Amino acid sequence: MQIQNKLFQIFNHHRFVLILLISMFFSCSKSEDLYFREGGALLWINEQHKDTAIKNAVQHTLENSSIIIAQVHWSPHDSSFFDNVAWYFSLAKDHGKSFMIAVDWQKVDRSGTNGGWSFENVATANLFKKDMIRLLNAYNPNYFNLGVEVNYYALTSSGGFKAFASVFREIKRELKKNKPELKVGLSYQLELLYGHHHGWNETNSLSTLDNLLGDIDYLGISTYPDMVSEQKKSDVLFSTIYLDSISMKYSLPIGISETALSTKLYNEEQRKSYVKTIFQKACDLNLKFVFWGSMIDGNGDNVWSDKIGLLSSNGMPKNEFSLWKKENLNFYK
Repeated sequence: MQIQNKLFQIFNHHRFVLILLISMFFSCSKSEDLYFREGGALLWINEQHKDTAIKNAVQHTLENSSIIIAQVHWSPHDSSFFDNVAWYFSLAKDHGKSFMIAVDWQKVDRSGTNGGWSFENVATANLFKKDMIRLLNAYNPNYFNLGVEVNYYALTSSGGFKAFASVFREIKRELKKNKPELKVGLSYQLELLYGHHHGWNETNSLSTLDNLLGDIDYLGISTYPDMVSEQKKSDVLFSTIYLDSISMKYSLPIGISETALSTKLYNEEQRKSYVKTIFQKACDLNLKFVFWGSMIDGNGDNVWSDKIGLLSSNGMPKNEFSLWKKENLNFYK
């Protein structure tokens, strides 16, 4: 009997150690205290992509994403944003994915709003509120990003950003009244937050985040090595240290809303190193989502952002795609 008891104690001890090790191994993807955990890639396609390329991009996005993201442009002079959400919504609904709407109302170069309008204009602000509520009622997203990379706007229009902060609070209250479980947030550009953004005079914009900190349900971070100031650009992992900084500074749920690096500037070894590091950071820092900036390259070759996809423009996987696929699925599953 004593021998049996001893063996039983040894067995229980080893079983405890094994369970502990397993729980540590899976802690990144199976933590019980998660606010939410999502992963995938933004899907940017247009009529210039060939049908086979579009099919491949859609297939890989659906196979490797827990969420579909409709990142659409908004301006008071263009109502096409509403119909543009519909296709993404149908993908999410038909394939059982979470759904996010992310609203980008700034110019591509972030020099101002689409069309030069301002949230200081009451009529424009009211139209924005109305349109966001309309989107919620029509498409019922799980997550709503009411402003993509808003810290640019704070630097180009301090008055407009102050007005936007008030508009954001009002819209959020209304959206949550209609759907209490909805997560409403914003995204900020990481390199710009810490003053390492090429072409922006090393301006630190952390205060623009502090102003809205208590109002957002989650913080999305966009970060691109190609955007880093010239003296730091050769270090593909330079900006990743600021993921630690922002996670230590702020206690709200944080995730990576956009990230990628171009094949124009970085070689295969650097790209693979970046993919691995981003997901390791996401795990270590308990980030809630990681979204790759584009599943597929654009058709142009004029700027670095044409070449940030996981697939080339013809729909064929790049060498880092298999690594991203593995790390991405491990992250959110």
